[in-house]
Amino acid sequence: FKADKERPVGAVITGGKLLKKSKKSLEQLKRHDPDVEVANEPTKVLFVSNSSILCSVSPEELQEIFTPFDAGVELIVFPNRRAYSFIEFCTVEAASKAKEELNGKVPEQLKKSHLPFVIEFVKNLPLSKTADAVAGPRDLIIIDDFVDEDIERDLIDLVMKDPRLNEMKHRSVLHFGHAFDYSTNSAFVPIEAIPDRLEKMVDRLIEKGHIAERPDQITANVYSPGQGIPSHFDTHSAFEDPVVSLSLLADVVMEFKDAANSARVAPILLPRRSLCLIQGDSRYRWKHGIVNRQYDVCPRTNRLLQRQQRVSITFRKIRREPCRCEYKEFCDWDRNGEMAVPSLSSAARALEGNYVADVYEKIAPHFDETRHAVWSGVKRFLDSIPKGSLLYDIGCGNGKYLLPERNDGLIKIGADRCLGLCEIAASKGCCVVRGDALGAPLRSGADAVISIAVLHHMSTKERRKKAVGEIASLLRVGGRACVTVWSLEQGQSEYSKMRENRTENGEKKNEEERKEEKENGRLLVHDGREFVQQDLLVPWTISGKEARKKREEEGKKEEEEETFLRFYHVFAEGELAELVQSVDGLRLESIELEQGNYVAVFERIR
Repeated sequence: FKADKERPVGAVITGGKLLKKSKKSLEQLKRHDPDVEVANEPTKVLFVSNSSILCSVSPEELQEIFTPFDAGVELIVFPNRRAYSFIEFCTVEAASKAKEELNGKVPEQLKKSHLPFVIEFVKNLPLSKTADAVAGPRDLIIIDDFVDEDIERDLIDLVMKDPRLNEMKHRSVLHFGHAFDYSTNSAFVPIEAIPDRLEKMVDRLIEKGHIAERPDQITANVYSPGQGIPSHFDTHSAFEDPVVSLSLLADVVMEFKDAANSARVAPILLPRRSLCLIQGDSRYRWKHGIVNRQYDVCPRTNRLLQRQQRVSITFRKIRREPCRCEYKEFCDWDRNGEMAVPSLSSAARALEGNYVADVYEKIAPHFDETRHAVWSGVKRFLDSIPKGSLLYDIGCGNGKYLLPERNDGLIKIGADRCLGLCEIAASKGCCVVRGDALGAPLRSGADAVISIAVLHHMSTKERRKKAVGEIASLLRVGGRACVTVWSLEQGQSEYSKMRENRTENGEKKNEEERKEEKENGRLLVHDGREFVQQDLLVPWTISGKEARKKREEEGKKEEEEETFLRFYHVFAEGELAELVQSVDGLRLESIELEQGNYVAVFERIR
């Protein structure tokens, strides 16, 4: 999108300018959808460039623009990666009239976009419409046409005629067996028994092998057109696996969001009268919800679906014992303190072993491919060190600060706990030993020490202080050190800008959500948005070719990406300065915030 290409609403381009834009648009079509054939004669299908969400054209606007030409028109749109749409008419005449009136024009209905539509006839729609879609979560099962029209009618009658149907903010709800407590997302209070018509449905679910135990909590949700439900987990500790949902009256698109990567969203069509089994990975790791909007884009066909009244009936089995699922990082139960923010040294060592040391061994090759840039604050520190000085790099990673070709005149030795990274650094000609920040096997007396992005992997204040003390012990008196850590305050860092694009439905967490998560007392998986607490598990994602190669070597089933969780303690303002000053014999020279990282320089004075 280029603002300088905008034109006033209602403006029209013709002649050579339109031909030039048409040529560029068809080149884009050929690049993204080469199976689409351009027609020399009028057809029922129009290719319309500058008409997508990427161009700030909403589905509602497209519907308003093209429906007057044909009430039965169907829109094929793309949520991302394409600047065009396809419009399928019932007749060639309607398509021809639309092209005649709109080609080269900025339609009056547009509110944000001011780009002219560029239109061509095509013979067919794209054959592959879901290539850009995020792969859905593992273990999710959708069974089309699970019930027939008669059963659907009977169940709708059961729900809609029950006087207990309660209207909420975004939907109406009705519970059977046990009342659902929305304040705790659990259900323990018995209420009206599950009616026979629903018990028969349970019998069928068991007969088909979809569930093993009889559900004892059933919720019916009634959605008016445009209504949805916020993205959420069905609480791990409250309900068994699976959670089963029956969709009635209308199709809808449910969004599944990876709790370890909020940018990874999989739209899943729930067809009318289908059964959805949310189980395993899709239940415990992925959140699910329905966005409040008037239209959905069908992920199977990319056709625009107008929302209609819909009813869902969800079957759950109440969990009577603590959840022991394998997804402990995403579970609401902290496993008797295993997933709590550590306070004891033994727990801290175990946590750092599992979520720092082991993880870096697994991601070392990918880490090396992504870590090349040098922090400007670190570079200034290195430039200030006299040539011939002895420099230690504690937590040297892939050795990017140790490379011989830097020709900085320094004698450089690195140390890292990760064997894989030590081997990578050594292969580049770096001098490295294996050891961590709490006990590097190096002699004292260094002129300078750097420790970049290491301290924030220490999980208690005592261990962070000990690490600073170890760095100090490696310095000679008068020697200087530079350390960097992640900051709770990201300011206008690149990470902050990326994070702004990951807000859920365009909204940040409210104060109530923040308070609830902070008071949870357990480690949370950072979802790529705002930091809600200082101690977090931060995802490292390997996608594409690297992930496929790694899975093939390990004999695993192919997936779109692989995620590992690393422990981080993000530092509050003043915390790093306080930490350095708490170690005897150190003088803090400077501390600055660079790209969401605190960079501290200090000197050993005795």
